[in-house]
Amino acid sequence: MRRRRIAALIAVPLLLVSAAACGNDDSSEGGSAPKVSGQADAKPKVDKGQGTPPKKLQVKVLKEGDGPAVKKGEALNANYLGQTWEGKAFDNSWDRGAPATFEIGSGKVIKGWDEGLVGQKLGSRVELVIPPDKGYGAQAQQSIPANSTLVFVVDLKKIMPSKIDGKPVAQDNGDLPKVGTNIDGKAPKITLPKGQDAPKDVESATIIKGKGATVGAKSTVRAHYTAVTWKDGKVVANTWAPGQPGAQDVPVAQLPGWKEGLKGKKAGSRVLVVVPKSKLTPDQQKSIGSDVVFSVDVLSVN
Repeated sequence: MRRRRIAALIAVPLLLVSAAACGNDDSSEGGSAPKVSGQADAKPKVDKGQGTPPKKLQVKVLKEGDGPAVKKGEALNANYLGQTWEGKAFDNSWDRGAPATFEIGSGKVIKGWDEGLVGQKLGSRVELVIPPDKGYGAQAQQSIPANSTLVFVVDLKKIMPSKIDGKPVAQDNGDLPKVGTNIDGKAPKITLPKGQDAPKDVESATIIKGKGATVGAKSTVRAHYTAVTWKDGKVVANTWAPGQPGAQDVPVAQLPGWKEGLKGKKAGSRVLVVVPKSKLTPDQQKSIGSDVVFSVDVLSVN
């Protein structure tokens, strides 16, 4: 799909993008959750599953935290390790060096996470044993065979902001596009200037001004964003769209123009970033064929 030409540049953790699960809801219990060893907040060791894997979701609190309970729709920041029932590890955030953030309880992640983590307290370590019908079912996923039972150990760290909290500023952007100021869970409208050529270099403007941490050249931002072509306004990315994983953790150096366009901006802001075609990679230039206009909601800065 066209929107993936930009969005596919962002590394999304393997298992935690929604997919249609297939399988029967068998009520038999099967085996128990594998043994987990290791201290909370450190990478755990998880044994192989023994016997027949369970047919129902199993949720085991290994350590109960003292924070508030996770609510539906919140952006949960967590460290996690995932492996198959047979003991084959396929993903973990400790090896990547940082926890990841996922919207919980709203269909953005696999059902086992939505059902198993809503209501758990921050600071907890939770083990999930997820049958195929609440994971990926008959759909093989990279290193995960079809109809796999999945085992996760998840450390629930904190709730991240899910929308910006800044204030709109007057848009005196000259010949640059105009961007909507709605904060309603939908992508803002981008209005392109008629009869104008795109700038020859990266340009940016603050649409909504926040007061949070400042973006630097090496920052990773958690962001919602949409992007359209300057040539004809076609959407090439939209994290708000149905079927998309939602807000993403993006190293600003990873997307074209973001390092220059977001530098010095504050968390809580909405920023217009115009990226000329010459700043795109050769593959992007070929597939998109236009300068690109981003609207970026900076939720947090790390």
